[in-house]
Amino acid sequence: MAKRRLLTLAILLAGPMLAASAAAQERSIFDDVKLEVLPETHGVDPYPNELILVRIRGTYRPRIKIQHLLQPSLTDFGWMHLTMDRAFETNFGGFSATGYERVIAVFAEKSGPLTIGSFTHKLSVVDGVGSRELEVKSPPVTINIAKWNGPGGPSDPSAWWLPASEVRVTDEWASDPNHVPRGETTRRTVTIEAFGVTAEQLPPPPVMRSPGVISFRGPTERDTRITASGPVARAVYRWDMRPTTAFPAIVEPVQIPWFDTVSRTMRTATIPAQRMAWAAAAGAPGGAATTVERPSAAATAAAGLLAFLAGVALLLVGGGRRPVLPALPPRALWKLKAAARRADAAGARAAISELARAEPERTAAWSGRSDIRAAIAELDRHLYDNKAAPLPDLRRLARAIAAARRSVATRRDAARSGLAPLDGPKLENKPQTGRPFARMASMLHGPGPANTR
Repeated sequence: MAKRRLLTLAILLAGPMLAASAAAQERSIFDDVKLEVLPETHGVDPYPNELILVRIRGTYRPRIKIQHLLQPSLTDFGWMHLTMDRAFETNFGGFSATGYERVIAVFAEKSGPLTIGSFTHKLSVVDGVGSRELEVKSPPVTINIAKWNGPGGPSDPSAWWLPASEVRVTDEWASDPNHVPRGETTRRTVTIEAFGVTAEQLPPPPVMRSPGVISFRGPTERDTRITASGPVARAVYRWDMRPTTAFPAIVEPVQIPWFDTVSRTMRTATIPAQRMAWAAAAGAPGGAATTVERPSAAATAAAGLLAFLAGVALLLVGGGRRPVLPALPPRALWKLKAAARRADAAGARAAISELARAEPERTAAWSGRSDIRAAIAELDRHLYDNKAAPLPDLRRLARAIAAARRSVATRRDAARSGLAPLDGPKLENKPQTGRPFARMASMLHGPGPANTR
């Protein structure tokens, strides 16, 4: 009887101990799993469209055979993968474990508290007798997105919102902008790099508009480079530019405001100002563009011959009358007509520039005509505009320039000088009587003794 009581008491005392041991055995390494979402906001509330790095990190004690991470629908966020998922060795509660990590970049689309839903990691793990399937979920995470107060923010339609950790501007010219050949253009290339944004977040090409400079926008390139710390956007803007006057012009600087996500302040990137001038402007006094070339020996001989013939013509015509030898049209006018017949737009434009250099005074008179200015502008758009404007009527333009040039020459020849002739007043053509040789001698030598014969 006493033995039975002792046995019953032993069973009663051993019951709680067995229950505790069974409870301890219910927890295994398959319970030592964890998945979490870690947004990197650095202790501040980000603004809309600002880069937020999000790390999805899992830690697992079981041996993993197959794994697949499911991403929730990121409502109110734009996102992109940055790097490949990586696995690494770590520890879990003092035990060796396997870690997995994925890094994505998210960009909030509006202000306020925004929630990132649960990620699900599907695992196929191996135990001592086989494998089993596990699903590990991360708890939802809420990020508070700040609202911008004041002008120039993400909601300002009159400003371009560019939140970046760094912005770089590079300005390059295909040739020296201070020595641009007349009638030609030089290409300006501006490259903008911004860290922490995508290419779509970079501003559109600015307008290069300054007095005395004409510009034609060229092709634009955009690309995004993915790095472990976030995207890096790059935009390449191009313009074909040339000065339009004989005096130097200044291309005005362009300001690009951006928000520094490191210092949390607004900053400005600048496309610098640039002086532009024709090729001969640098050496001409007062900035005027003049072309100075050393003549060849043949040109010098030809000029001397022409000067001699002009002197002979003046002697034959007489000092009291105007020269009657007609001036030959410049070669540039013939080149313009030939280019117009060939429908050669570039040749016609070069001939117009050469004609302007050859006859600056006449050009200043006929270039003011609205129809000629409009035709030349249409020709420039056809040559330099990337939208390929249609070819203007080159023959009509050549005829208009030739007619205007003749009209200017006629008006100039018809103008009379207000100064008295150096050789005295002209004699009227009245009928003369008497001996002609005596009258000529009197005109050349003055009055002499009277003839007594």
